[in-house]
Amino acid sequence: MKKEEKRTITMIIIIGIIMIGGILLLKNSNKKEERKQELAGTSSETMQKYVEVLTDGTKLNTSTKLNETKKLDGLEISQMQLTYKNGSSVILATVTNMTNQNTSLTPIILTLYNDKNEVIEKVNGLISPMKPGESVQLNMGTSSDYASAYDYKIEKK
Repeated sequence: MKKEEKRTITMIIIIGIIMIGGILLLKNSNKKEERKQELAGTSSETMQKYVEVLTDGTKLNTSTKLNETKKLDGLEISQMQLTYKNGSSVILATVTNMTNQNTSLTPIILTLYNDKNEVIEKVNGLISPMKPGESVQLNMGTSSDYASAYDYKIEKK
């Protein structure tokens, strides 16, 4: 083989490798984009199930599961409300001391779940001290959008 023929064959092989690599990258890129669209659609469907958008743009969680009364060592957590607006999720609930004793400041972890029982987020908070029978408002916040949560679990930290 002549030097020129070897060079031409080498160039054809290099161009072929580049083309195959480009095709594989394009194919992989399309799969990633399809997966992103699939996940976005699922997220959007879930959001539509449990979120009402108010006229001012506030997202209000409408999950009945999130609004069920929960108990934590003689405390009742009820009337849960979860909203998202201007980059902040706000979690509000009424906490009632059902015991016959005063309670002290109680650190808690609120775990939010989606409708597939997967953990969305864990949020730290505090329940104010209370006298027997007294109720206080639990007010927690986070900078992420968790308005589409389905359920929650509350536990002492």
